Amino acid sequence: MAPKATTAASSRTKNAQNTRASSDAGGAHRSSGGAPEFTLSAEREAELLREAESLGDNASLFPGKLARRVIWASRIQLAAERDAADLVRTPFAEDEPQLTREEIRGLREKIELLRVVQSRWQAAQQRQERAVAAFQKPAAEAAQIKQSLLRFFDLRFKKSPEGQKRLMAIRAGSGDADLVQDASDLLLLCSEHAEAVQKAPRGEAAAADRLRELSPVLARMLADKTLSLEAVRSRKLRDAAYTLVVNAERRLRAAAEYWYAGTDKMKDYAPFPVSRGAYGGGEEEGEEGGESEEAEPEDGESEEGESGDDEAGDDGQSP
Repeated sequence: MAPKATTAASSRTKNAQNTRASSDAGGAHRSSGGAPEFTLSAEREAELLREAESLGDNASLFPGKLARRVIWASRIQLAAERDAADLVRTPFAEDEPQLTREEIRGLREKIELLRVVQSRWQAAQQRQERAVAAFQKPAAEAAQIKQSLLRFFDLRFKKSPEGQKRLMAIRAGSGDADLVQDASDLLLLCSEHAEAVQKAPRGEAAAADRLRELSPVLARMLADKTLSLEAVRSRKLRDAAYTLVVNAERRLRAAAEYWYAGTDKMKDYAPFPVSRGAYGGGEEEGEEGGESEEAEPEDGESEEGESGDDEAGDDGQSP
């Protein structure tokens, strides 16, 4: 009986060793959620923001899919920490700094910065979207009043070239900013012809009073629905933070290519898969080790369920 007990104990020890070895080898893929929860210190955040701002116009446009990109970048960072002993000895060119353990750990901070600034940009964007929605109802009412008052003044200025010219100027513009200005111009006409407006039989006086109430409200809402300078800055910082992450990944990938080209380890350093023609992100397409965009999202994650990844309204909002 004793030999059997010894054999069983030996088997358990061997299984435990195999489990640990398998876990170590697959560490980057096993940690499906990326790096553990991490908080960026205010001091380090300020330092990274300065680095991001220094990129200026060299920043790449963030192409979306934040949740999947954070997971992907975190896996690369975990793989690099695992392989740090090799990667820091990579013989980069003389004009390029050598890779350090601090730089490898720093990718984690850059990933967190991307999450932080993306959240700030999304908050600014959501405020703008709410303001856009709130603007619609009073704007529609003001547009209706505008048409009513224009009919009145069309009749009043039938024989006045100067008056017709003013009405043409009001009708010439389109869009929300023009509507706000048109309301102001019509209220001036109503003030200049107050007696005639009061006597008009189709409610023109009440319409003018209502437009007078709406005018300052519309002006304020117009300012709210336009991207503020702070919101524009948040978006630029988000793009710059994404660029910091991408640049860091590329250095790690170059080092890994030197050490592990042709081995299974290179799968842990694969670039994020991008669809052809994806705006701002096509530079990764076709790199060795990349996967098809049609690949099933890992860990049960759905692209449609990622908040803010599509960034509706992001395009065309530059000041």
